[in-house]
Amino acid sequence: MAEPAGETAVFVSHPHIDHVGLAGFLREEVAVHAHTDAVDLLDALSATGQGLTHGDPAWRRLTDGQRTRVGPIEVECVAVDHDVPGASGYLVRTSAGVLAFTGDIRFHGHHPERSWGFVERAAECQVLVTEGTTLGWDPGARPRDETDVRRDFTELVERTPGLVLLSCYPRDLERVSTFLGIAAAAGRTVLWTEQTAALLRLLGVAEVLSSADVPASELHAAPGSYVVAPDPDDLASLLDLPVGDGYPAPVFVHANGEPLGPFEPRWEPFTDWLSALGIPLRQIGCSGHASQDHLHLMLERMRPSTVFPIHTTAPLRLHPPTGTARVVAEYAARYDFAGRAR
Repeated sequence: MAEPAGETAVFVSHPHIDHVGLAGFLREEVAVHAHTDAVDLLDALSATGQGLTHGDPAWRRLTDGQRTRVGPIEVECVAVDHDVPGASGYLVRTSAGVLAFTGDIRFHGHHPERSWGFVERAAECQVLVTEGTTLGWDPGARPRDETDVRRDFTELVERTPGLVLLSCYPRDLERVSTFLGIAAAAGRTVLWTEQTAALLRLLGVAEVLSSADVPASELHAAPGSYVVAPDPDDLASLLDLPVGDGYPAPVFVHANGEPLGPFEPRWEPFTDWLSALGIPLRQIGCSGHASQDHLHLMLERMRPSTVFPIHTTAPLRLHPPTGTARVVAEYAARYDFAGRAR
């Protein structure tokens, strides 16, 4: 096992499993920092049996704009927009210049001003490390945004005569709250799994009910009065719901919840169940990642000396402006601020 060299600290960008999942394996003496809203969510996940593998570290809470010293460098937490609370980028100030890290970022969500604020604060940094998830996707029309999601969900809960089934990522608290308001305005009650309901209550979401709070007889008597978020790992539970012959037509609304998509092994069994039960699937979500156009506009505004595109299967699709060098990093390689391997 390698020995630590100098002071070590970890800064978590946001509480999605691919960015925070291994934090519990860090040595106890390593300081682990995250935005305070992210820590609240992670604490609630742990309290409801959905915490990190190997437990949580001793979180050190950060707020937007807070600066932390780690040896000779300074790290500033900068809030950005993503589809989870507490998403942050970081500005790392060193003797060689400033390195900016976007974390996962988007410009079409609930708070685009946060992401553009990060761009402004990171302008003319020496190094930009940016996520580029959408670079690996086929370019198309403008990205869907939360306005599209709200419109589509409103239409579906108002026009569907029967039960509305829902897959919504519960960590996206702003979308959860939006959906609760839309359902209530349409005269529907949202029923979550017991675990999800417990999580949302801990996080302060009002008027949360689980399927256990409503007798099955009431649900079957008036399916058009409910939205049900079933357990994605218990597809057989769909058989207990008021769908099929004798019930008004239902719909399954997929809004970036689980199973996440066709790349997931659970997706095909999920769609097979819906097909067998005659439940139409409507996908209405929007991405948590910046579009290709927004990534390039970000680069034009920031004008870093060097950019490292990461978190993407197609880093070569990021085309920096004149004067910015693009470096596709190799695993286990070290680079200086000019992008030279060392």
